[in-house]
Amino acid sequence: MNKQVSGVKPADGAKALLGGSEMSARAIAFAQHYGTELTPNAYAVWFAYCNRHNQVINTMIDKAMNTGRPITLDMLNTLYLEQLSPRAMSDEMVDIGSRMAATIGDVSEAVEEKIKAHTMFSGKLRSAKQSLSLGTSKAEVSAVIASLHKANQEHIVNAQKMGLQLEKNRAQVAKLKSELIEARRNANTDYLTGLANRRMLDDHIQTAIFEARQKKQRVCLVMAAIDGLEKVTKSYGMTAGDNVVVTFADELKKELTGSRVAARFEGARFAVLLPDTHDREAFAIAERVRKAFRERDWVSQETGEKIGQLTASFSGVMLNETETHGELFERADARLTRLQSGSGDTVRIA
Repeated sequence: MNKQVSGVKPADGAKALLGGSEMSARAIAFAQHYGTELTPNAYAVWFAYCNRHNQVINTMIDKAMNTGRPITLDMLNTLYLEQLSPRAMSDEMVDIGSRMAATIGDVSEAVEEKIKAHTMFSGKLRSAKQSLSLGTSKAEVSAVIASLHKANQEHIVNAQKMGLQLEKNRAQVAKLKSELIEARRNANTDYLTGLANRRMLDDHIQTAIFEARQKKQRVCLVMAAIDGLEKVTKSYGMTAGDNVVVTFADELKKELTGSRVAARFEGARFAVLLPDTHDREAFAIAERVRKAFRERDWVSQETGEKIGQLTASFSGVMLNETETHGELFERADARLTRLQSGSGDTVRIA
């Protein structure tokens, strides 16, 4: 059996935690040190702070720490609503889009200025050519040449300025595109496991249903849950619970080929969308994950206490001809709830 530690890191080099356990431990330590209740919102903010990915959260908490300002639950809730909630992610993408539009506008203006300057310089060249062709005096020729030299120098300086501005704008657009990609990723993924979240799952389910009906294909939605995760978290701490969640998510990821999508949408609850998959194949996929997860032997790193095996339950349903994505989801979720009310550690596909 694979020996798995439920504390900060895995034993025997087991590949399971992706560093998430260390972030979880640090987040909990911060909450304890500053006396903030470990609500889901507060934990999400402390976790984001430990990852150092959100500049606003980093700045606000760093400032509070450096100035001795109390870090309260109200402050953490505000940061969550403004920076990490689904609404905040949408607002962030709108802001990035606005800044990108403004930058593109600056690029257009710079291009127009460059065209205008080039047109003016061309006009001066034509005027000089006409003056020289008239056979003017030596003094007049010298004046024309001096004027051309001055115009040329101004043109070079303006071209250099506009080149620098365009380069700056190109860099800004690239930065904003990177921010937009990151914002979209954050808005559509679970911060702990990297799996899709409920929003992204709903989008994929709707797409899969549409394509299945167009191509006359099957769709299976498998709901999964880690049995007894609440007891692990209560007995051994949130870090231990997070380690279990990440390990289970890793097992799901091994089955994600083609258009398959796995999501975590609620604590110990997961979903796996399997387009163009019949019930026997769906059962085989869920059974592989169930067995692989059950084979792990868990112990507490902090105390050395043997936890033993943990199990998971899977309930899959095949798409009916007329049901919506919401009805498919609710039917699968209800079956999983009934399944977990029994002994768990089971796979059922209907």
